[in-house]
Amino acid sequence: MALTSRIQCRASDDLSLTIVDGQPVLTKADARDDRQLWFKDLTYGAGRTDEAGSPAFALVNKATGEALKHSFGYCCPVRAIKFYPAGYVDESVLWAETKKDLGGGFRLIHMVNNMDYFFDAEEGARDGTRLILFRWSRGLNQQWRISPRNSAPAPPSVAELQLPEHARPVRILCQSGQGLSLTVRDDTAVLAPVDDEDQGQCWVQSFRNAGHVTDDEGHRAFALVNRATGKALGHCQGDEMVYLAGHKPDSVDVALLWTQSDDLGEEYHNIRTVSDVGVVLDAANGVPEAGGAHDGTPVIVFPSNGGSNQKWKMLPFC
Repeated sequence: MALTSRIQCRASDDLSLTIVDGQPVLTKADARDDRQLWFKDLTYGAGRTDEAGSPAFALVNKATGEALKHSFGYCCPVRAIKFYPAGYVDESVLWAETKKDLGGGFRLIHMVNNMDYFFDAEEGARDGTRLILFRWSRGLNQQWRISPRNSAPAPPSVAELQLPEHARPVRILCQSGQGLSLTVRDDTAVLAPVDDEDQGQCWVQSFRNAGHVTDDEGHRAFALVNRATGKALGHCQGDEMVYLAGHKPDSVDVALLWTQSDDLGEEYHNIRTVSDVGVVLDAANGVPEAGGAHDGTPVIVFPSNGGSNQKWKMLPFC
């Protein structure tokens, strides 16, 4: 069973590192708050080490699926970004710990590629304190303990999904249909009420098929592979209908590749065909004036028009 951990600051044992409104901060320890649980992913570093030989790791939040990312510089806040464990290794989400135990399991945590920038609880440690990077000042607010806790398993492994490389499993929500999620029924992509028991609502954003393919705006391509069927969502040029096709991880089929637009607000994006960013995933006739999206609404591709039925949000599938 994979372990989650709490990350505590020596300056205040009753505080835990968490994600609040997209920002890493310290908050009062709460055993019921999954935002305070982290996966220490040593495999993502692919054998990288810091200058002292300590192994690199990513710190991924259990509740949000976000990874801690290096700050923009000295004395700047550490950031939280979506974590994509497939494809290239993003060194900006890699950290390492000093080998020396400062007592009680506390160590310094620093950027893997710059051992002068350490985790620092800004101006001490209190509820709401931001996590920044700072040079070593010998303060208790720079000493951290990553304490493993038994908990629910981590997101499914590559072997469990029978996919060679993938990002975390996601649910794909449509802005037009509040509470509606992309799923598969009778080998057809439709919307359905959110249901954690429906494995058809679980999609894996796989980068293995994409190679180095990007769209015209430079966004990385990916396949959307349905967990229940093992098939990937596809599109045909000149045809509105999407389809599900066999997933062949060792070949690149442009018809099965998609990209995401930049954030359109509240983490919604267009999901676009890689060959034409003007053609996007669309909940057919799902605009409010047509009655809105509903249970069973078919999903197609359609020229981008700014409608809420063309805006999608990917969230971790629990």
